[in-house]
Amino acid sequence: MALQSAPGSAFVLANSAPSAFRGSALATAATGGLAPAALADAFAPSSVSFVGLAAVGATLAAAASTRRHGQKVAEKSGRAAVVARRAESIAATAIANGNFTILVKALQKAGLVATVSGKSPYTVFAPTDAAFADLLKELGCSAEQLLANPDLKSILLYHVVGGSTMSSSLKDGQKVTTAQGGQLAVQIAGGKVKVGRATVTAADVACSNGVIHIVDKVLLPPAAPFDPAQQVGAGAPLGYFDPLGFSKKGDKAGFNNLQASEIKHGRVAMMAALGAVVQHYVKFPGFEDVPSGLGAVTTAPGTYGFAALFLVSGVLELAIWTQNEKKEPGNFGDPAGLNMYNPEMRQKEINNGRMGMFSVIGIIGAEVLTGKDGMNQLGF
Repeated sequence: MALQSAPGSAFVLANSAPSAFRGSALATAATGGLAPAALADAFAPSSVSFVGLAAVGATLAAAASTRRHGQKVAEKSGRAAVVARRAESIAATAIANGNFTILVKALQKAGLVATVSGKSPYTVFAPTDAAFADLLKELGCSAEQLLANPDLKSILLYHVVGGSTMSSSLKDGQKVTTAQGGQLAVQIAGGKVKVGRATVTAADVACSNGVIHIVDKVLLPPAAPFDPAQQVGAGAPLGYFDPLGFSKKGDKAGFNNLQASEIKHGRVAMMAALGAVVQHYVKFPGFEDVPSGLGAVTTAPGTYGFAALFLVSGVLELAIWTQNEKKEPGNFGDPAGLNMYNPEMRQKEINNGRMGMFSVIGIIGAEVLTGKDGMNQLGF
């Protein structure tokens, strides 16, 4: 049914309408406010009056105007919503979306909320909570453990690219440089866009300071080559000390073996240095006639005690205190509950062990030259 301005258009509309329309609420609303006589004139084929035409035309015009006004309001409201979304920063957009709760917590933990809220434009490949859940399952850890990971900031920055890169600007085979310093390879095939190992599930979420592309996986930067100079033990006061080059860059297994050996030697040296002092004052029953110092090793029954100690040490070394590749070098348990295997305590033990090795070498060297045990050398 087309509305025309030709004479009799209201009559044609009225008579071409189905009977169901004539009695419907829609018809009542369209002709509301007309007098009964006008209604009769409007719907009667033989008596089309000017009043009927004018009334129906005015009613239809008012209805059309109302519809146009409603459409304009809706369009204006829709445009306002889009503008409002685009007025929000990347961080605010992520916070407002309920699918990025872990990402938001990670940004807060890493201190990056201000970065993705500023004026500098960024492109963020944002993993959803489902993507983080898959990663946690893959790693076998909790969200709290992930948020406590020292590499968290590096992982997040691997999802960020400088500038506003819309999906239309991405090309197959392109590599984009991330804020972490790594690169992500772009693959476009079969109507899908992949960035690294992740697939873009929703693109071009415009924000005031950039754009968000939603991805289905958490992107993990490639591991940096193993660097011995950055490991525990390379700290004050010596720093990284390896003048003979025993530790090779990239050889983690070799370094761990060397560090485990150093820790064991350090522990033995600390006990030996302590023993060089205690044996001057304390002797076990049956060993009263054994001299202090190096003479204890060459004089019976001290010789037998040394042999027994050697055998026990071998059993502990080969059968009990064996190195587990999944644990820190030298980690054979913490029976005293001292929380030994955090970086601070490990650094202290390594330093004390090094001091113990220097101490026992000094005690032995001085006794060879002077014939005095550790305490005699100090005048006792």
